[in-house]
Amino acid sequence: MKDMLEHLATLREQIVKCEQLRDAAKFAVKRGAFERIVAHYTIPAAELERAISQAEKE
Repeated sequence: MKDMLEHLATLREQIVKCEQLRDAAKFAVKRGAFERIVAHYTIPAAELERAISQAEKE
């Protein structure tokens, strides 16, 4: 469980950093790239949150 929590924290940090880079980007191509990365990292973060929630119920 500890490894899942640590990885979730890492993903959340990466999401925040990419959101900051996206918001600071001056060019649409760069904004779009970071937006896609945010969307990509959000999926495994949500899956880990569900797995952690289920593990806590057991």
